[in-house]
Amino acid sequence: MYLEANIKLAVYAPNEFGKAQAKTAEGVMRYGVNPIACVIDAACAGQSVKALTGIESDAPIVSTIAEAKALGAGALLLGTAWSGGAMPSEWKKDIEQAILADMDIVNGLHDFLCDDAKLSKLARERGKRLFDVRRSPEKLPVACGRVMKEDAFVVLTVGTDCSVGKMTASLEIRKSAREAGLDCQFIATGQTGMMIEGGDGIAIDRVIGDFMAGATEMMIVEKAKKHPGSLILVEGQGSLSHPGFSGVTMALVHGSCPQAMILCHRPSRSIIKGSDRAEAGADGAGMPISSYTRLIETYESMAAYMRPAKVVGLALNTHDLSEEERAEALRKAEEETGLPACDPVRESGKKLLDAIQSFRNSQR
Repeated sequence: MYLEANIKLAVYAPNEFGKAQAKTAEGVMRYGVNPIACVIDAACAGQSVKALTGIESDAPIVSTIAEAKALGAGALLLGTAWSGGAMPSEWKKDIEQAILADMDIVNGLHDFLCDDAKLSKLARERGKRLFDVRRSPEKLPVACGRVMKEDAFVVLTVGTDCSVGKMTASLEIRKSAREAGLDCQFIATGQTGMMIEGGDGIAIDRVIGDFMAGATEMMIVEKAKKHPGSLILVEGQGSLSHPGFSGVTMALVHGSCPQAMILCHRPSRSIIKGSDRAEAGADGAGMPISSYTRLIETYESMAAYMRPAKVVGLALNTHDLSEEERAEALRKAEEETGLPACDPVRESGKKLLDAIQSFRNSQR
């Protein structure tokens, strides 16, 4: 996907904007380069983006495709995603209306629009583009540790669970690094990061298992050759402790061969996301999130099969905590681990960048 940076986006998040499943919408609105014409969500039309998400944006929330077109939207970006990435069938009517209104469509779900005969035909007839962001490249390599031969310092964000802020932490660290004049690169490994980066990256969770680590390795090697000596931040996915997503996490750990890691956590969450559903286990009580120290030991142990790597800091997602609760969560994290911790959104990524740079300098 390479959507021109001047095209205005209508961010499509019906019945979900401001909720957990709309993290793609929020990520693109917070970090993307394209101007936002509006958000489409009839359930909260007329409300404020900032009130619902904390994002500084004057974009209105509207109900229909027609309203989005009137506001100058040139592309419809599907801004919600669920576990498994299936597309609700009722979305197809709105997508068809958007194409008829001369909008391109940016899709980050596992269901590809280009595989829909009706929508593909309509898009061709109207001269519009369907961007299926998660579609994998052909002929990906198998990983073999090529990253370790490159002149770059690789940092991977890892998590206590899925959806805890790994991409956000990476982007905030990059922002701080560039403000400090450092050559810092970001590797997008999920659909939201790719949308933010204009299509650059690979959605690793869509890659065939044998090639997930190889795809990660390939992206880092390419970036390192273009930017020798740079700091490379790799967007993490899932968690080694998550029953559904540990496979992609492990592929990223071994494919990226990191020298350092940032552990990301959401303190208000105590059980693994999705493990409390009725079908999950005998009583549906959920799987508790492991302690920081246990997860740090696990990540460092798994990474060491390729090369030694150390967790050097913690990024806490405290958006739903009060100032007092945030301060206490950070205090507990630092007390348990002896590592610096911060919320990179409510503060900045500088504290984590400083930890990375201090560790990098100690290894020279």
